[in-house]
Amino acid sequence: MQLRGKLTAGPVGHVVRTPRAVVPRVALSTASQASRHVSRRHLLFLSTLSAAGHHANANAAYVEEVQEVKQEQPGPTQPSTSGAPEQNQYVNPPTYLTTTGRVVAVGDLHGDWAKAIEAFKVAGCIRVKDDNEIVWIGGDTIVVQLGDVLDRGDNEIAIVRLLRALDAEARNHGGAVYMLNGNHESLNICGDFRYVTPGAFMESAAFAGLDEREFKDWELLARVRYAVYKPGGPMAMELSKNPTVLVINDTAFAHGGLLPVHVAYGLEKLNSEVASWMRADRSGESGTAAPPFLAMGDAQSVMWNRTYSKERYPSPHERFHACNSLKQALGRINAKRLVVGHTPQLGGANCECDGGVWRIDVGMSYGVLNRPVQVLEIVKDLVSNESTVRIISNESQLSVDLEEAASVDL
Repeated sequence: MQLRGKLTAGPVGHVVRTPRAVVPRVALSTASQASRHVSRRHLLFLSTLSAAGHHANANAAYVEEVQEVKQEQPGPTQPSTSGAPEQNQYVNPPTYLTTTGRVVAVGDLHGDWAKAIEAFKVAGCIRVKDDNEIVWIGGDTIVVQLGDVLDRGDNEIAIVRLLRALDAEARNHGGAVYMLNGNHESLNICGDFRYVTPGAFMESAAFAGLDEREFKDWELLARVRYAVYKPGGPMAMELSKNPTVLVINDTAFAHGGLLPVHVAYGLEKLNSEVASWMRADRSGESGTAAPPFLAMGDAQSVMWNRTYSKERYPSPHERFHACNSLKQALGRINAKRLVVGHTPQLGGANCECDGGVWRIDVGMSYGVLNRPVQVLEIVKDLVSNESTVRIISNESQLSVDLEEAASVDL
């Protein structure tokens, strides 16, 4: 998924052809319920999105016949849907990185384009020029977006493309932008569209080449979205590039949480298995790779875990066990802290367990709490080898030295 031309501060899209799909009932019912008012402004955006690449008339007949087209033209942005892609067509996401530059973490964005732009501006990583061109000014900064770009907002694909374009610009200066996979990415790949907005259904339809006149056919929109996001589909292939867990220097990043059992299983193995599932890689006699349970299977998985995210633990006993679990998990990977999203913090971004975990989902997107943007900055002193962590907000700045974190009442 490549962005050509200059990067501008408005949602952009890319068109691919999509195969016919068998859509789960939840997708069809969600789409039919989504027929409430959508702004004219968003429809105008979708019309430009649809024209932003090789336009295809994705009506019902097209959806039926495009399978053959996809088989004839497999590629990184148009993966074959006749089976799984070649095993080495996509590289597995990274797990362990080191850097001498600063690291910035951005929480859940949930399809909110304006908050995505604002988060990067607050972090000091971009500047928006008078003509709306976006310029990377973050130098060698590494940005980690903690997942949940999808659902609850209208501009999901646009934000994924923004993150990819910023990553390309950042790498020219020694930096990078990473997106993690969260539970809402996994929900969409599973075909669970209960949190998808009408605008996001339209965005994925425009991405697939549907004409605006076809947006009233909600069953077609659901089928097309399923084709776009199902394992092996173009957006699933794109999301397969994302880590589920990322460790940079002495800081671990995960959407929901990181338990000792996850570390014992192997973080690289978890990342690889999530990527294989999203790509629909071949897996022995069973057909294609199964969704990895430890990564996204239940409330204890990496993507769904909330063990470390309670702003007020019910008892000192529960807090002790949570912090002890965190200590064990971090100790096994030689990390000093974990940064998570997933659970909106009503009091704003904060830390717990003596600075061992930082919770930075502040519900900033308009589909959640529409709260002020806050991001986390981690700067490592190359002389002392110690890190300073601070929360940066568009309202104020809070600097918390890790040596004092134990005394901070959050």
